[in-house]
Amino acid sequence: SGVINTPNAEVLEYETVEFQYSNQVDLDRLRDKKGSYESDQYFINFGFLPNLELVGRLSNIEKKDKSSYRSNWGAFEIRDLSASLKYQIPLYHKYLPKVAIGINDLGGQASSYDSKYIVATKDWRFLRGSVGYGFDSINLLDGAFGSLEVRATPWATLLGEYDSKDTQLGLRLNTPKELSDYMDVAFLAKTNLDDTSQRLSFGLNLKMPLGDDHDNLFDFDLSSTDKTLQPSSSDLQTFAQKLVDFGFENVDVGVLDGSLYVAYENNILEHNELDAFGAILGFMSVLDLPYEKFTLVMKKSDTKVKQLTGSLSAYKALMSSPDIQTQSIFRDSLALSRVDDNGVDLSFIGENSSQFKTRVQLSAGFLTFVGTEVGVLDYQVSLRPYATMNLYKGFDIGILGDIPLFNSDELDKDDGVFGKYHKDSEIKSILLHRSDVVGDFINIASVGTYGDYWAAMDSLSYTHENHTFSLKMDYLEERDKPDWKDDPDIRTNYLGIYSYYMPQIDTNFRLTGGEYFYGDRGYEVRMKKFFGDTAISFFYQNSDQNYIGINVALPLTPRKIADSYLQLKGKNNFNYGLRTTVQDDDGANTIETAYLVKVGREFDTERSFLNRNRLSSDYVKKHILRVRDAGLEYGNW
Repeated sequence: SGVINTPNAEVLEYETVEFQYSNQVDLDRLRDKKGSYESDQYFINFGFLPNLELVGRLSNIEKKDKSSYRSNWGAFEIRDLSASLKYQIPLYHKYLPKVAIGINDLGGQASSYDSKYIVATKDWRFLRGSVGYGFDSINLLDGAFGSLEVRATPWATLLGEYDSKDTQLGLRLNTPKELSDYMDVAFLAKTNLDDTSQRLSFGLNLKMPLGDDHDNLFDFDLSSTDKTLQPSSSDLQTFAQKLVDFGFENVDVGVLDGSLYVAYENNILEHNELDAFGAILGFMSVLDLPYEKFTLVMKKSDTKVKQLTGSLSAYKALMSSPDIQTQSIFRDSLALSRVDDNGVDLSFIGENSSQFKTRVQLSAGFLTFVGTEVGVLDYQVSLRPYATMNLYKGFDIGILGDIPLFNSDELDKDDGVFGKYHKDSEIKSILLHRSDVVGDFINIASVGTYGDYWAAMDSLSYTHENHTFSLKMDYLEERDKPDWKDDPDIRTNYLGIYSYYMPQIDTNFRLTGGEYFYGDRGYEVRMKKFFGDTAISFFYQNSDQNYIGINVALPLTPRKIADSYLQLKGKNNFNYGLRTTVQDDDGANTIETAYLVKVGREFDTERSFLNRNRLSSDYVKKHILRVRDAGLEYGNW
């Protein structure tokens, strides 16, 4: 973020993402021949933590005349992936400027945009001025720089800057806030007063929240005729029927130690298990049932996983008046723990069975090569259907397919540069799963086929408060041994995983180590932060090759889907990531795909049983407003 080519001391708002594009050919060494080149500059900026902005950049500068080259291979001057960051120092005074420090193009011998800087910014009425100094720069920001922004209207800003080499003028037009509170689109036109080789260029920005905010206190009219707090006469049968009609499965309803007891399986509220908690508590709140406390037991594969207890009267108070006091009282009443429901008196057992229901998940598969010598983006896109069925308590079968739809020329299997990576239609896995929960231990044993292998897999996890320890083991044996092999290919993989959830910043930290699919050994350090139900991960991997990368996971499915014997849905944690090798000694980043590859598991403990590893007392307590939101949305208020 900044003005034109210079940064200011502002940072992107926390929990916000910004996509940027510019066609400026800005490398100083091309000053005398910029007219012979064309440029595409792509940025993605994350407000990842308060005061911290992280930036990814893909630069592509090519010769305009490509007639002498095969496609655009060899026609590029610069094709570069880089990362940057800016940190705003959290010291504020109304008479002093904001101050930020930053580094562009972190590390590497082949850096094209390397610079380090400090900058100060001060606002005064409709003006914003910035001054800074750049260090160790190979292009711009090499010495003193400064800028002035003039807000002519709420949606139009005049820009002027000196970037340590040239003077730039620009005009930025933003979307009026009256049009959209959700996103902001901006257009930037700019000109270089000191460079006649490229007088005019433009940029486009799109800024939006990283995830939907369900932890809110939006206005809600409890006095309206169809949304009333007045309880209706009811009994346990009416309550149980409401849960079944809503779509919850394997529903048990009864009484435990004077509290209203519900055990249920949620296969309809896809984004977050907190939505299921809130919906059930919402139903409880509007019914005239003589209970002050509740016990909710979450099931998966008709197997009890975790138990949430709390005050129903405190939840009703939170629904009616969500002030600081009611939030605190309800939060203090909550406890998420292992299941302990001995002595429950059940009135209804196993209502709306999940047995033999077929669920078909449709998602996209992407194989991509980004920012290589061959092109900006080469890809193969496929459809990945995943069908599952619950056969019996704790037994599920899953079939995963992959159907290629289209690909770029360089991923053509016959004559593409990346043709060896082209994938044909295939059944990726057919696996029978057996899941067991004993206290805080969850085990999933799987047998079947995985690609070209017979497979036996096991995943054992132990959860305690904000800590999760897991051990994953795989035995894979080649199904169809070629005649030229004496013995089939056998792979034995194992991974140990430790994950810690830090509620203060809604972030998981994970350490993984062991032996991977191709037999290499190594480890991964990952930081995954949630923004609503969108997760952004940054990771470092170490094996025979070192990698750094970013991953985005988000639900590409409606928040609520219908309950039926043939259920169609999207994926609740669709993943897309980029990783790049940490450069070799010669400065190159060689493409290596055969290191630190994990055996894929669609029926996974973290995703299927632990709410994408968001199942702890601290997580629930941090997001009680989301529980309230789901109650208002689904609980018949």
